[in-house]
Amino acid sequence: MKICGACVRELPDGSYSEEQRARRQSIRRCEECVAAGNQLVLMKKGRTRPEADDCPICQLPLPLDMRQTDLKACCMKRVCKGCVLAAYKRGIKDCPFCRTTMPEKSQVLAMVRKRVDAGDPMAIYDLGTKYDFGEYGLVKDVTRAVELYERAAELGVKDAYYNLGALYDNGADVEKDMAKAFR
Repeated sequence: MKICGACVRELPDGSYSEEQRARRQSIRRCEECVAAGNQLVLMKKGRTRPEADDCPICQLPLPLDMRQTDLKACCMKRVCKGCVLAAYKRGIKDCPFCRTTMPEKSQVLAMVRKRVDAGDPMAIYDLGTKYDFGEYGLVKDVTRAVELYERAAELGVKDAYYNLGALYDNGADVEKDMAKAFR
């Protein structure tokens, strides 16, 4: 008795073609599954969170609470506080990912703008949040923030989609539009 890698049923040896019999047990599929085009169980099961949600240093999933992570302006990487603490204990006061010297508060905006000019999606999103909340000496400009969020969302930053939805849902600084909020 062999187990099909797609439907996970025990089947007699005659249920497999010559080609399938020659394969490893984990990737062997019965005739019915081959004909139906059923994928292997290995291909159906995957990660529940994308790899982009992992800390680039320790490869552990980042906490959902963003207060437990740091977004580094030098490389635009979100790093968990555990890696920041471990680097600090080792005497590394620079960025734990790219080892760039941590910029002064006045230099952060210039670094972010430089990365925006290079087309970095996370930098575009981060500059949008700075405009949205009026941080780093920027005047609060929600229309500019919406433009930056839309641009970052087109480039695949999921947090930009969330912020756009929240802005349109609340309708405090932009016109309330539930259709755009759900997009």
